[in-house]
Amino acid sequence: MCAIFGLVNYKHVISGKHLKELVEALSTESEVRGTDASGIAYVKNGEMVIYKKPKPAHKMKFYFPADTTILTGHTRMTTQGNAKFNFNNHPFAGKTADGCFALCHNGVIYNYDFLEKTEDFPDTHIETDSYVAVQLIEKYGRLDFGTIAKMSETVQGSFVFTILNDDNTLYISKGDNPLCLIHYKQLGLYVYTSTIDIMQAVLKGSFLERFPFEVINVNEGEIISISKNGKLERSCFTFEDYGFNLYYDRYYDYYKDKLDDSYLYSICNMFGISQEDMILLYEMGYCDEEIEMMLDDKELLQSCIEEAKMCIGEYI
Repeated sequence: MCAIFGLVNYKHVISGKHLKELVEALSTESEVRGTDASGIAYVKNGEMVIYKKPKPAHKMKFYFPADTTILTGHTRMTTQGNAKFNFNNHPFAGKTADGCFALCHNGVIYNYDFLEKTEDFPDTHIETDSYVAVQLIEKYGRLDFGTIAKMSETVQGSFVFTILNDDNTLYISKGDNPLCLIHYKQLGLYVYTSTIDIMQAVLKGSFLERFPFEVINVNEGEIISISKNGKLERSCFTFEDYGFNLYYDRYYDYYKDKLDDSYLYSICNMFGISQEDMILLYEMGYCDEEIEMMLDDKELLQSCIEEAKMCIGEYI
């Protein structure tokens, strides 16, 4: 479970102070979905700038020019690729004939290892599953609605992708993961977060609270682009919901012997905890002792299972 956040400031009527406050609120409120790493990307003088570290957002100092038009960001909860190695963190840099781009991903890509073996990608030290989205776009050679749709149909998993090109165009490709996008027409400002709850926390008590806004709906299987002038365009792709079954099938054999011989599983089963739930908890890094302790707090146990399901995209 990670978070994406960002803004498109196309009228440039907001002060640098307020813009800084907004980015700080967006990043720190997004920590609820990930504290292992944080990062932002923006365009300065036609060049892509990516700044990220393996730190929670509240410990970061994000510097960017006051006249920044588009900024995209990410807070990470690690599922694949050690966050201590900063190259595994978002945003990721990519390059095509259309220029450089920065990509962020909220979700999990289940077939990343299959794609790495079959798509003949260049060698990379990056271990994060999300990076195959960058490699696919680079392989297609362009960054536009067509190639983003092709990438979105090739990966299997849960996702929202944000892609910022160095011409200051933002693309958002939405699978089954959450997204909240609002537009302040009076201010010439778009703001997006992963969830409505995060957006509400960002706006509460902020300078934006007194301005009217419009909620922009983005559906599953839709791609939107927002230009540096604030023009919003839409396209689409065919989204297939692979859900938990694909993930479970992949990892069931790995855990089968452990579950069959597990006294803990027999106890957990009495509490209504299924094999699927146990696999999710193991994949989140919980050990037998921690799971056994959770049995004393059913609310905590259910919360951990639901968090794991969100992490792999079964629920949004």
